[in-house]
Amino acid sequence: MNAVAEIDVTSDSLYYEDHPWAELATLRRESPVHWYQQPGYEPFWLISRHEDIAWVSRNTEFFSHQQRIGVETPDEIDPWEIERERRAGLYGHPADYPVGLGLMDAPLHTQVRAAMYPCFTTKASEARSERLAELSKGYVADFLKTLDERGTADVAYELSALLPLAVIFELLGIPEEDWDELFEYHKDTATAFHTDFATADGQQAMQRFMRAMGALDEYFSALVRRRMEEGGEGGTDVLSRLVQATVDEQPLAFHDMSYMLFNLVQAGNGTTRNVIAGGIRALLQHPDQLQKLIDDPSLLDSAVDEIIRYTSIAVTLVRTCVKDTEIGGQKIRKGETVALFYPSGNRDEDAFSDPNAFDITRKPNRHVSFGGNGMHRCVGAALAREEIKAMFKVLVPVLPTLELDGEVRQLVLRMVILEYAKLPVRRKEK
Repeated sequence: MNAVAEIDVTSDSLYYEDHPWAELATLRRESPVHWYQQPGYEPFWLISRHEDIAWVSRNTEFFSHQQRIGVETPDEIDPWEIERERRAGLYGHPADYPVGLGLMDAPLHTQVRAAMYPCFTTKASEARSERLAELSKGYVADFLKTLDERGTADVAYELSALLPLAVIFELLGIPEEDWDELFEYHKDTATAFHTDFATADGQQAMQRFMRAMGALDEYFSALVRRRMEEGGEGGTDVLSRLVQATVDEQPLAFHDMSYMLFNLVQAGNGTTRNVIAGGIRALLQHPDQLQKLIDDPSLLDSAVDEIIRYTSIAVTLVRTCVKDTEIGGQKIRKGETVALFYPSGNRDEDAFSDPNAFDITRKPNRHVSFGGNGMHRCVGAALAREEIKAMFKVLVPVLPTLELDGEVRQLVLRMVILEYAKLPVRRKEK
């Protein structure tokens, strides 16, 4: 029996505490382009090396994004696919219609991305630094107050989730008085099926999920209609830019803008929120690195990149081969699926010295956490860095007074993202 063929990196239980690092290292060493067949998943090519992940990301003429974003799980009902089919029926387009930037191929992707990009450039993101600092100080102060009142508090949903959502809401021009309600709806879409949150059976969890999705759809649809009526003229927020954008000399459809809003909220929040949570955990577990950062605040930029690499919150993205090619000497045929395992690329021994170490001084740090360097590199990468930087600038002086408090619980959602479901902390005893 081929031991490599039996390797499992898609079981939920493998991600409860961390990534399956040992299994991924074995694949990099013995089968870096691996035909993966495990119960519950359609077979796919698992790409584990940094070099190959980067190659696939760049060569979009061979790989399409439109068919799917995550590995297929035919043995389970995927609520996101149900939602996609519901929207297809509502708006009258095919079920495989690209419902967001991540599912678009060129030239559509290029034109839609160009319309939004001015809001996400490095310059635009750095210009938000004062506002990010203001929000971070307020959220950390509120969190510490809760912590001192209760004796324990959960980083995952009482701290790290707040700043990313607030920033996205501001970018979309959403009034601040609506943020709390939208945050609760968003929380339900992310936690309806979490063991630590769901108090009902699967059917009730699905109903909770669909209610939250319906409420978000209703809110974003009304917001899009208002912006369309206004014509977007003079507006600098993302939605106003989308209203003014054209694709093949035609304005974007109403449903296209609704999809983009929803995807920005989901993607812009999910990754950054969990990187912040994972960074807090990493620094608490590595007090020597925390002390380095306290002693030398100029290390913050490199610390942010190391937190992003080390936590590897983005797990996989999937591509469909549209033209016969080769990856690492392995023939990949048209129609076959490849899954890029970013955590594996971020611990590749050929790309990083001592890759399993958490080293905030690491340079260079060419991690693939933002999707490699192709056209689908995360549009919000620069903004995410600024958010993480702002939060840790406030947190670093506080972290020496904190410690982990009990069980840390992670979940992997659709093999796309690692989600912190529970990350409790408490004050250290003096």
